[in-house]
Amino acid sequence: MIDVVYTGDIRHDQKIKNENHNLLLREIKKLGEVKVSEFYNGVGEKHFTDCPFNRGGKDAYWHPDNLRRGQGGGVQVWQYLNAIRLTNNPYVIRLRNDNWFTESSIKVIVKELKEIINGKHDISYFGSNWLEGNMGTEYQVMTKIKGVEDFVIAAKREALNSYDEVMSKLKSIGVNHLRSGNKCFEFISNSKKKHKVLCRIYLTRQTYEDYPNEKQVCYDYLISYCTSRDGISKMKPALEWFENYKPWKNIDYKKRESIDLKNGYTMNINKLERLIKSK
Repeated sequence: MIDVVYTGDIRHDQKIKNENHNLLLREIKKLGEVKVSEFYNGVGEKHFTDCPFNRGGKDAYWHPDNLRRGQGGGVQVWQYLNAIRLTNNPYVIRLRNDNWFTESSIKVIVKELKEIINGKHDISYFGSNWLEGNMGTEYQVMTKIKGVEDFVIAAKREALNSYDEVMSKLKSIGVNHLRSGNKCFEFISNSKKKHKVLCRIYLTRQTYEDYPNEKQVCYDYLISYCTSRDGISKMKPALEWFENYKPWKNIDYKKRESIDLKNGYTMNINKLERLIKSK
């Protein structure tokens, strides 16, 4: 009844990832039969069509000195379309290996999936956008959609555009747009019944030795965007929210000692915090 497909890179400790993702999968399985398929880079793509986009190199969260994004948004949609092509259940959820699911985000995903199954809408794009919407929101459906979220995508299969239709559209847009999954994933469906959902899904930015708490994962996720003065400026409200969020006041977490910047330099975390607190 439900296909769960993984695409992209395998990242960080897989035992911890599986422990976290199984929390979501356990709840999804209550809605019906679930088939999990892994189409990761490399072996998982052996039955894919040839990729027409520049795949670039490793991203900034792997090797800061080897940032070459290529046409990553186009590549991600190409991977998604191939995963759709190789599965056949009426509902499909695309996950990333580095998704981190909080208790509240699991409830949101399950609720949205139930609504898709019941015909209330056709597709939900999930993400944790700290530059748009209410800061730290646990559940917000955006009424005005400017780009989509792409951490998790849940869809009714019959509402998705064909492989050829989507690829044709992607080949007609600008190169800069092909860098962003937020722009490219818009083209997978023409349905008017779609949701852009903000919730507390994070991306795992560190390899943890032990299962981390939500505060730690959120901190590492937010701080990963502070790789330039522009990034620090944009993330300042999010990091201020983080420092002042009352339910986390007495929860311990480990601060980074430094952060690698896009220009190749390293910034001490104390200097970063001073910049965040400055007017």
